[in-house]
Amino acid sequence: MTKKTRIFSVILAFFLFLSACGRDFDAAGYVRAVLDERFQGEFADAARIMGVSEYEIKQDYESNVENFVLSYLTEGYEEVSDYTVYEYVVLVKEIFSVMKYDVKKSEKTGDKEYDVSVEIQPVDIFPTYVEKLKELSEDIEKSAQNGGYEGTEEEIQSQMQNDYLYQAYSLLEECYLNMKYLGKETVILRVTGDSSNVYSVDEKDFTKLTERLLGIDELNQ
Repeated sequence: MTKKTRIFSVILAFFLFLSACGRDFDAAGYVRAVLDERFQGEFADAARIMGVSEYEIKQDYESNVENFVLSYLTEGYEEVSDYTVYEYVVLVKEIFSVMKYDVKKSEKTGDKEYDVSVEIQPVDIFPTYVEKLKELSEDIEKSAQNGGYEGTEEEIQSQMQNDYLYQAYSLLEECYLNMKYLGKETVILRVTGDSSNVYSVDEKDFTKLTERLLGIDELNQ
């Protein structure tokens, strides 16, 4: 399966409107709410801080998990069933929920600009997963060459794809259940506000954090 650098094409679009009392913006609290929503599926704090309903936050969470599955785990395959996507979505939610991160502090670097330090502990899930996928792909190719599939060329390709997706799911689950946490690292997320005091996390920074947490960045080197 072809790896792509745009592992996460998710646009971080959370908004927070500052109150009129003039107190400093809590960048660390904002980032903590964003990470908890994105990885833990916790909506209450994010909804409160961002001034929107928990339903809206939940919809964003569900959409982004599904986008990850479609753009990374099943992209390039035709006629992927809704049930297959659902299975991957459930598993990815479990994987996201065990990511370890700790928002440490924020530093104001300019007018409506903050650097927020986040301590993370990456896992080895995806580097291990990709190695297992290579072996799976070779096994399926050998099976096809040895007559393991019957029918027209189109039917055989469909059978191979179904086998690949089914077994790939089991491999991802196996890698998740046997994953190892690596050493702690610190990453920086930049938070900026616009002229209307609407704040957001820098998308590129968030993508780098997510890729590093899951070990996906190693696949692009």
